Amino acid sequence: MNALVLGYGNPLRGDDGVGWVVAERLQGMAGITAVPLHQLLPEHADLIHTAVHVIFVDAAVAGEPGAVQVQTLAPDRHGLAASHQMSPGVLLAMAAELYGRCPTAHLITITGQNFAYSETLSPPVQESVYQVVGFLVAQLIGELVSEDANGRI
Repeated sequence: MNALVLGYGNPLRGDDGVGWVVAERLQGMAGITAVPLHQLLPEHADLIHTAVHVIFVDAAVAGEPGAVQVQTLAPDRHGLAASHQMSPGVLLAMAAELYGRCPTAHLITITGQNFAYSETLSPPVQESVYQVVGFLVAQLIGELVSEDANGRI
């Protein structure tokens, strides 16, 4: 597996489902495994260790609605003792501990506006979904093309 996108959140709580929506939009694209999730679980370490690159997508609460933040992630070994809340860093640490391999990883957050019961995203978050999906497709497909061309040009 080249790239793994884990989009998580509650699609029944408005903008909290933005990670889910991004993952759904990326499903079926070559070289990308996109998985919409309600929450991160320890079992996801098995998926993570097989990827070259992992991208987590989640909603943020604080900030300007629709704002996109990208953060480079590292394994969080200190959080391994807590089992009730799985963070991306803890899952990376689990992959490293259990499988001896931890891929590069990033967290993309999109600040939400509405977290009430709803199955639709607010307009600023919808716009950000288009931007994030376009960015990820360009970046991840670009990596595949350059890997395929490596040594043949």
